Amino acid sequence: MQRLKRLRAYFPFTLNVFQRILSYKANVLIFMMGEIMMLTVTYFLWQAIFASSPDRVLHGFTQGEMVLYVLVSFLTALITSVDITYDISREVKDGTIAINLIRPVSYEMRMLFQALGNVLYNFVVIFAGALAAVSWLFYKSTGAFHGGTLFFYLLSILLGIFINFYFSYAFGLLSFKITNMWGMSQIMQAIVQLFSGALIPLAFFPSIFQRLIAFLPFSSLIYTPTMIYLEKLTGEAMVRAMLLQVLWLFILMGVSRLLWKALVKNLTILGG
Repeated sequence: MQRLKRLRAYFPFTLNVFQRILSYKANVLIFMMGEIMMLTVTYFLWQAIFASSPDRVLHGFTQGEMVLYVLVSFLTALITSVDITYDISREVKDGTIAINLIRPVSYEMRMLFQALGNVLYNFVVIFAGALAAVSWLFYKSTGAFHGGTLFFYLLSILLGIFINFYFSYAFGLLSFKITNMWGMSQIMQAIVQLFSGALIPLAFFPSIFQRLIAFLPFSSLIYTPTMIYLEKLTGEAMVRAMLLQVLWLFILMGVSRLLWKALVKNLTILGG
């Protein structure tokens, strides 16, 4: 009960982010237009790849399954997107980190609930309706859709959200030492996009790299939930993949807290 009361103190951070995003509708529309353009380009790219291939199945994917993969991975990437590196870096550069550190709230929990505001917005405005539409397409194309699959997909997404948060949080804490994180952030975003399965399924990588990439935390963000949804990860394989998600969640949580203890002691405040 006491823990719940403490958590309630952080709910306004989630609500504030949700309301802030709603108030900047033009930014949201421009962002969505860009994402839809990328989704469209990716769709026609895979259409062209299958049209030019003599095989109907490429690395375990039919053309219809690849279309579903593109749609589901897009939605999964959207809902698990909780990058707070810029927020931490901005607070360090403008000096507001000093005020936030003396507040009687946990900095980690504040950033987590701010990130959840973004997740809440994406879920309410885009994800819920789009997932229902994709699920209908899945049912029409396969003739079957299992509620249990959807449950484990959503559970895997939840783990992916927290994994992405703690990865982003740990990476953002480096701004306590490296003031300008823009270049490193661009490199890291490219790595995450490539190794998370957002661009291409990991099954298309050379077999020598597949196991290594699948073990990294990035695959837990998009590839694992998407493959669970498409029922290409089932039974024991699905359990192993989700246990790996749990493992990375605890590893990244521990790393972020160690970094916090090491870096906050020698933080240089900039700005005002």
